[in-house]
Amino acid sequence: MKKSISFILILMTSLFLAACGNESGGESSDEPLKVYTHNDSEEMDAFVKQIEEGTGVELDVLRLSSGEGWSRMKSEAPNIGADMQIGMLHGFALKADEEGYLDPYKSEEWKDVPDKFKDPEGKWYGTSFWYNMLGINKDIMEDKGLDMPKSWEDLLDPQYKGEIVLPDPGTSGTAFLFTSTILQMFGEEEGWDYLEKLDENVAQYTKSGSAPAQMVAQGEYAIGITWDKAVEDFKDQGYPIEGTLPSEGVGYSLDVAWIFKNTDQPEKAEKVMDYLGSKEFMEKTAEYRSMVTKPDITENEELEKHFIDYDAKWASENRERVMEKWREDFSN
Repeated sequence: MKKSISFILILMTSLFLAACGNESGGESSDEPLKVYTHNDSEEMDAFVKQIEEGTGVELDVLRLSSGEGWSRMKSEAPNIGADMQIGMLHGFALKADEEGYLDPYKSEEWKDVPDKFKDPEGKWYGTSFWYNMLGINKDIMEDKGLDMPKSWEDLLDPQYKGEIVLPDPGTSGTAFLFTSTILQMFGEEEGWDYLEKLDENVAQYTKSGSAPAQMVAQGEYAIGITWDKAVEDFKDQGYPIEGTLPSEGVGYSLDVAWIFKNTDQPEKAEKVMDYLGSKEFMEKTAEYRSMVTKPDITENEELEKHFIDYDAKWASENRERVMEKWREDFSN
């Protein structure tokens, strides 16, 4: 009888401790940390491997373009189906903050990262930043006798009709960065006029921000509006593609990470966030990005001269209005 009572007490104690563990964030769980990302598969695979080796935390990653990811968050809220976002447009971090999706966490690993690259309350952190770039197929330009474009204005020249490919800003963060850059740089009235004229030369709008670089590299089109690393990767593989920064300047965006408020594994998420701010992870990121936010890893003052004073807050606040007009004018 005493043995039976002891067994029951031990069982009840075990169940109680397990329940407490679940209420405190589920850290006793062997479940992987669920992550959303907009990063390309190749680079994200490398990042995941690095994070898992550096933290011991297993990640379960779902890749969605930035537009798709934001739509998914809105449809799932308040019970978003991930613990973290690793890789997303800065503007969406600001919107996610406004919607109350983010869990603040002050990480000591991020102390030396400049304030402009992180939220003061620790709601989001920027690991790197990237920018728009033109990808040019040198062979096509030569074969067809096309002039090398040097500015955004040059792309309106009729000689490029049917030779330009760019992403759809409804699904691609790269494309929305381009669209909002044009509107900020030229002003809205002149900016929309520019986009309408550019549309006359556009052969195709792609879903992915990297797709134009691939299509230009493989000889389908002469010019792609894309982002820096996509061009550089194909160039490194030996494709006849060159990158050009238009003379008026280019927009750039932080690639940010955050912890979702509804996570049931906060300690694991915080451990990963700490690692994202480490020198070790930033050095790995620098293999895939031109610039990282931690000092003394990637310094390029000459490159930064090409960046416009891009207003991510304006882009965030006006995204829905801008996208509604873009769909009306260009999606039909």
